[in-house]
Amino acid sequence: MNFCEYTQLINEIWDAVSRSEKIRLISTSVEYFFRNEFEKWGMQCLEKKCLLLDEENKGCEYYESRPLSCRMYGLWPEDVYKERVDKFEKAYEGLLKREELPLHTQCPNVKRVDESVELTNEIIEGLYAQLDNIDRKIGDFSDSQIEQKENYRTFHDWLLFSIFGEEWLSKLTSFMLAADKETIVAQIEALKTVIAEKFAKDMPDPTKKEEHE
Repeated sequence: MNFCEYTQLINEIWDAVSRSEKIRLISTSVEYFFRNEFEKWGMQCLEKKCLLLDEENKGCEYYESRPLSCRMYGLWPEDVYKERVDKFEKAYEGLLKREELPLHTQCPNVKRVDESVELTNEIIEGLYAQLDNIDRKIGDFSDSQIEQKENYRTFHDWLLFSIFGEEWLSKLTSFMLAADKETIVAQIEALKTVIAEKFAKDMPDPTKKEEHE
């Protein structure tokens, strides 16, 4: 998602959810961040369910604020979506078959409310360009950063970035690439413990009224 989409989402989330839910989001984000290399994690590096999924009702808890990529699934022109899957397949050539890739096909049951105007790739690119322009303004991203897609990350990466900063993520990345899976798993658990201890004390809980009276 774009930086501006994340900003809208996180403001909505942080003002509503409990302290324990915030800790869950941060801890799972750490786990997702480390589960990054197929050679170490296999399908676990690709199958990371959305952190905003309502497990009980099997739906998005923030559906009205969902990012453009979520809105587009099932609506991409088939030739464009096929090209995206082609690139994904090439990246995992020799490791996975096309039909084993997550989201290798679009859901055929997604329908637009108004189909009077064809949703072309040009229109879609225009929508993403508008988000990029907003990112330039509110996130102070340069044209070069926009071109390199530095304003476009997963929710869990944005969350870690907003809390801990880019330098910390860079150090974690260096560690992740050098360490074996066993060491990474131990580091994940250690970080989860620290996060739980730190934010259990320091993070406000909007669901508890007495803290705001």
